[in-house]
Amino acid sequence: MGNDKQPLTAEQVTQYLAEHSDFFLNQPDALEKVQLSESPAGTISLAQRQLERIQNKNTQLQEQLHALIDNARQNAELQSRVHQLCLRLMDAQSLDVLFSMLSNELKQEFKADEIALRLFCTGDIVPAMPETSDNISQLHADDDSLQVFDGILAKQQPVCGRLTKAQKTVLFADHVDEVHSVACIPLGHDPCAGLLAIASYDANRFHADMATDYLSFLGDIIMRLLRTHAHHQHGE
Repeated sequence: MGNDKQPLTAEQVTQYLAEHSDFFLNQPDALEKVQLSESPAGTISLAQRQLERIQNKNTQLQEQLHALIDNARQNAELQSRVHQLCLRLMDAQSLDVLFSMLSNELKQEFKADEIALRLFCTGDIVPAMPETSDNISQLHADDDSLQVFDGILAKQQPVCGRLTKAQKTVLFADHVDEVHSVACIPLGHDPCAGLLAIASYDANRFHADMATDYLSFLGDIIMRLLRTHAHHQHGE
């Protein structure tokens, strides 16, 4: 009769050793049959190898902990900056002053390289806007170019990270290839009043781990200020 026994697989051996972690303590002779890789200093023991694995895991955990601490610190700083920024914006006396403050203050507080503001209008009549050299303009809410932002606008939440080239073209036509990370903030809800983008040439400046609660708050404040000033301007 043939040999019906099937050879053990590496997965079965690994599972058995995991369930019997004291195997080599109870069967010391088995160590003599185990082949270990060599280092320049000679053959290492299982205990040494285990220690190295534990040390590597500890190093990884330490790096993850430091990353969490750094993110928490950055988020705390973001909270403070947004709070102070909102207070300054609320002192703007007119829409043109507010536009100027938005561009200058956002660049300064967020260490940003570019700012874009796209305000959405509806209906056939496009409200007049103050002339400005900043990257601020109006788009009709049904403009086809805005379709690339459908995902962001549908969530009605800020998004931090990288945008597609099509999205950057709508916001930063003259700096598409320079902009590498963006905090994109929808302004208001149902309907959305516009889109604010704070951009950096640094790919790591705005990332997915950044807190967005205070960016949402900033967006709500800016939306209300824009509507208030626009109402006063058209009412005059």
